[in-house]
Amino acid sequence: MLHELLLALLGYTGDLIIDEREHQESLGVQLSTDSAISEECTFKLSSDISFIQVSERDVIERLIKLGFYYRELDRFATKCRDLSWIRSLNVTPLEQKSCEVKEGKTKRPSVYRRAMANGIVEILSIYRSAVLHVEQKLLSDPVPILATVTHGLNKVTFLFKVILYIS
Repeated sequence: MLHELLLALLGYTGDLIIDEREHQESLGVQLSTDSAISEECTFKLSSDISFIQVSERDVIERLIKLGFYYRELDRFATKCRDLSWIRSLNVTPLEQKSCEVKEGKTKRPSVYRRAMANGIVEILSIYRSAVLHVEQKLLSDPVPILATVTHGLNKVTFLFKVILYIS
């Protein structure tokens, strides 16, 4: 269970922790991947799990929000840092503009958004390191407990709240 939680903290869902958005897509509802950061967490603990206490369920659902926002911030940063608009040096700026109009592409991404995305990537790497550290603690502990996960992620929870407030 704790290993699936660690995977969810890095944005990967499975059988115990599901993504309701992916479930809707499997039912045929198309969702845009170009949308902004979602404000509502779609990671949920599966409702048919009966071996988890109510208090543990609350803690896990609070923790998996971090995984959801990690994935959303990572998606945002990847989209903003996309440099695919750069063309070969042989194309003149006039030809490049005509190609953009013909292909229906939008303007180049904002330099400010790209800079903010670079900062977000740095913070996400700190978060990934914290999750890895928690995993190492869980593997070395003879009796792994959920409190180890919450204690190890307290600092990065604050970072995510700041990022989400800014964006």
